[in-house]
Amino acid sequence: MTNSFRARRATALAATAAVVVAVLPQTAALSAPMAAAVPSAPAVSAAAVPKISGLTPALADVEGGTVVSIAGTGLKTTSAVTFGDQPAARIVVMSDTRVIAVAPPGTIGAVTLTVTTGGGVVTGKFGYRMSLSADFDTVTAGTSGGTGIPVTVTGGTVGATAAQFKTLKITATVGGVNAQVAYMDASHVRVVVPPATKIGSAVLRLVHDGFAGPESVSTVDYVAAVTSVSPAKVSTEGGATVRITGSGFLGLDDSDTSLVTFADVPAESFRVVSPTVIEAQVPAGTNGWAAVRVGDSLASAGARIAYRTPLSIDTAGDWVLKAGGGPVVMTVSGGVLGADAKAFTAEGIVVKSGGRSLPATYLDPTRLRVTLPMLAGEEATLQVVHDTIAGPPATITVAPAVVSLSATSGPLAGGKRVTVRVAGPGAATATDFKFGANAATCTGSASVFVCTVPPASQAGPVGVSFTSGSGIASRFTVPATFNYTDLD
Repeated sequence: MTNSFRARRATALAATAAVVVAVLPQTAALSAPMAAAVPSAPAVSAAAVPKISGLTPALADVEGGTVVSIAGTGLKTTSAVTFGDQPAARIVVMSDTRVIAVAPPGTIGAVTLTVTTGGGVVTGKFGYRMSLSADFDTVTAGTSGGTGIPVTVTGGTVGATAAQFKTLKITATVGGVNAQVAYMDASHVRVVVPPATKIGSAVLRLVHDGFAGPESVSTVDYVAAVTSVSPAKVSTEGGATVRITGSGFLGLDDSDTSLVTFADVPAESFRVVSPTVIEAQVPAGTNGWAAVRVGDSLASAGARIAYRTPLSIDTAGDWVLKAGGGPVVMTVSGGVLGADAKAFTAEGIVVKSGGRSLPATYLDPTRLRVTLPMLAGEEATLQVVHDTIAGPPATITVAPAVVSLSATSGPLAGGKRVTVRVAGPGAATATDFKFGANAATCTGSASVFVCTVPPASQAGPVGVSFTSGSGIASRFTVPATFNYTDLD
């Protein structure tokens, strides 16, 4: 590999020299190997004292062949240029302010560049570095950066140890942007792709202490990167607007909706807000996670949304809620609650009433049980919320009911005084209290009534009922159970 590299370098050097000689004026001064081909510069009577103002480049490949432009003054009478103790492979005097010298092979480190003229000798600082080539497989990376690339190094070594690697000051660039480099072994490094401002292919170059090696044959193919989507949960019905954050979005054609996809389904529409932000209208989807991609962006934990089915409460039939609250079984439609209790928990389903979350228990894929608080109004609005996605609200009639009895049993003969607490619309002006089918005499107001238990014909449990002030009959509840006993 090294011999092949040197052979290519020698060929390139010869070609460079041929071009330099071809374009130079016939009066230019050359080093000894070229003296026979090109006349020397005419002698001057009083040579100026030389000065060097700059070297371009100031670093050269240890293999030699780098064409160095020496800028300064008093250079017209230059007769020799040396790099350390080695003479330049060739020199060409362009003018009194510029001399071209082809660097000879050298060793890694700093050397003194010496220019000898008729007016004296002047020196400058020069350095030899390795021209390191990077060999790797073409890789796709997000514009946010962070992708690690294992790189095989040719053209030199990066050190036998990590400590040596550090002293060699090996760095890298990707698309001209500095990249982090980590030591692996003498011929391998790991380059971390830096962020990029746009999508497209970029070459990688290894840099030895400021001296950049050749551009890589393989490329880093940058694609847009998606880091987050907000909100992260949307309705399966589609139409919601989400904010996609990432990088590499500038220049996307927002008329091509296929450039932004949700589970491979194109967005309904999108617009590029900035190089890092897109606003998109999501298409309809199915319950579950959906990958969000911009162009050929890579998958990531933040590049997805959760589709959630809006669930409705089935209110078919003469269904009312009892003002006293308590457990209620609800049937949902539009989707399922999960295959089992574990799946139900994962779906994050709650029932809300008036903004309050109610305890819910899984029964089967379409039914759940919730515990309602006491309800004061004539109607109550309930809503199933599926992992933040609210289904349509259901407005249900609230029926008056007995909340509690101060005593739950008494003799068949009756006569016992029982405090009856009631709730619901019109409960404060309740009338027509009954223990089973037997009318009771009750007094009170503000939902608290004292009743004299009427006699009954047989022992056993009965329900206590009443009619609200608005004429609605109360619904039976467990707390409304009174037990007649034939024991004295």
